[in-house]
Amino acid sequence: MESVTSKKSSSGNVLSKIRKFGGYMSGMVMPNLGAFVGWGLMAALFIPNGWLPNENLAQMVGPILNYLFPLLIGYTAGYNIHGQRGGVIGAFATMGVIVGADITMISGAMIMGPLSAWVLKKFDTLTEDKIKPGFEMFVNNFSLGILGAFFAIFAFLTIGPSIRALIAILTAGVQWATDNNLIPALSIFMAPAQVLFLNNVVNHGILAPIGYAQAAELGKSIMFLVDTNNGPLLGTLFSIWLFGKGKAKSTAPMAMFIAGIAGIGEVYFPFVLANPILVFATMGGLAVSLFLQVLLGGGLIGVASPGSLINIALMTPKDAIFANFVSILAGFIVSTLLGMILLKFFGSGEDDELVQDFNVGGRKVKTVDSFAAKKVSAKSVDELETLAAPVKKIQVACDSGMGSSAMGATVLKKRLKKQGLAHIEVKNSSANKIDMDTDIVVTLDSLIERARISGKNPNTAYIPINNFLKDEDYDEVLHFIEHREQSLEDSSVLSKELLNEANIILGAEFANEEEAIRASGRILVEQGYVTEKYIADMIERNQHISVYIGNHVAIPHGLEDSQKKIIKTGISIIQVPKGVAFGDGNVANIIVGIAGKNDDHLAIISRLAELFIDENNVEKIRKATTKEEILTLIYQN
Repeated sequence: MESVTSKKSSSGNVLSKIRKFGGYMSGMVMPNLGAFVGWGLMAALFIPNGWLPNENLAQMVGPILNYLFPLLIGYTAGYNIHGQRGGVIGAFATMGVIVGADITMISGAMIMGPLSAWVLKKFDTLTEDKIKPGFEMFVNNFSLGILGAFFAIFAFLTIGPSIRALIAILTAGVQWATDNNLIPALSIFMAPAQVLFLNNVVNHGILAPIGYAQAAELGKSIMFLVDTNNGPLLGTLFSIWLFGKGKAKSTAPMAMFIAGIAGIGEVYFPFVLANPILVFATMGGLAVSLFLQVLLGGGLIGVASPGSLINIALMTPKDAIFANFVSILAGFIVSTLLGMILLKFFGSGEDDELVQDFNVGGRKVKTVDSFAAKKVSAKSVDELETLAAPVKKIQVACDSGMGSSAMGATVLKKRLKKQGLAHIEVKNSSANKIDMDTDIVVTLDSLIERARISGKNPNTAYIPINNFLKDEDYDEVLHFIEHREQSLEDSSVLSKELLNEANIILGAEFANEEEAIRASGRILVEQGYVTEKYIADMIERNQHISVYIGNHVAIPHGLEDSQKKIIKTGISIIQVPKGVAFGDGNVANIIVGIAGKNDDHLAIISRLAELFIDENNVEKIRKATTKEEILTLIYQN
């Protein structure tokens, strides 16, 4: 029994790793899929062999493919790892890949983007508390610039030789298969080469010369149908259309049209990059197609460029019509069936499939622990429950924000309505688009890290589920809400320990918003709530997102990683009767500095929001002549 259990557990681990890798690749590619489709349409229309040839407009096709796509993927990959800074360095490093090679370098972008962002993230973590106040922007800019330059140079010097070595290997493989009459084995080389955008290099640099030599002797060559045979890739796209999820499923029909009729096979590649296991569907279909071409005597008289079904038909000699038709159709059918099996067994990659249950030792065991989020959120569910702040908004997130999350949001809304919690807003979204005002994010374990990077509010809770459609999987969410509400009832949010007369300044005047923020932070330092470095974090927070909240009130506070600089929770209030400008046209008369230890400030902000939503209260504080008036107003409300 132990050996069986061990084998099944091992199988589950491999499955999980494959699915996670597919999800990671999807995170780089799928957000940019619309750009690929748009490029495919432009190429199909305006290239010299397109439907509406246009020399001027066709000039955009090459640069978009060779520059924009790698940069988009490098930025997206870096952003997924380290936010905006990761995205910038990812694009910077990718530029070295682009310039260092003479072919489309999307595969290189998928290496350099995440690698450079990961290193920058490690550097930022190491220097987190070692930068002197006032030098944060200097260090941040120069660290990104120096590391970005290094990785760009590294990519420039290494990618070219690496690609040349890979081409040499592919050339040797093609020659070996040809010499040994193993043409179907070319699928082993060609299918991965296509997905890595090496198809044009292999087709025109290796296959075409061999093909023309054979065609001169025999009148046709199978070599012209190794890359341009779009039956297998159309079959793979068809399986995604039938059995895929989210954006991939909805855009697959358009990709099929562009690849099949216009002959722009590149639009297929992102689908497999997003779910790499599908390369075996294309590989199997291509192997069967090539086998039938050898068996039946298929081939073309020249390169079909672009490789549309129409051009393939035009380049087919009379004695190969039957062979080419049967082989391409067979490749389509086989790759469709293989794609269906792979999608069913391994999942779709995008909108990660519902996590499987495995029967181990006679009992059902979830492959994802419901508390697995601890390792990525750094907070257990129990710890988050203690935060005294009401839950007002929940986001159910999946990879694309379209399919499974929409269904999950519907299920959760019904649960909340049954519990009398219909007032809580529930929306579905992509894990890449978490709103600042969201209290809870509900998503799959494999997407929590991406959601946390997207969600800039450190007070958002992240709860993993196994199945978007199972009603009981949302029990943890309701448990969380119940304890959060109970904490609100049982705790006193504001007290003299947090706010007293020593924390208030009346009749202040400031030349600008930075002076006002520094003054509010200075009170917190002097009263022993925070260290000196916390003031710099308050200023940086305002540089990223204005701390002005409206109704002539500004609430300066720290960053997501400011916890180490907070000694205990505290509040400062500064009255500015004449006002101080915040941003364009905003004037703040009340400056409320907040430092929340262990997220205590969630409750504080909630209580103050209730107070300041009424402009009459703001006006009373602005006109107050004693600190006692302000304290009375706050505690009474």
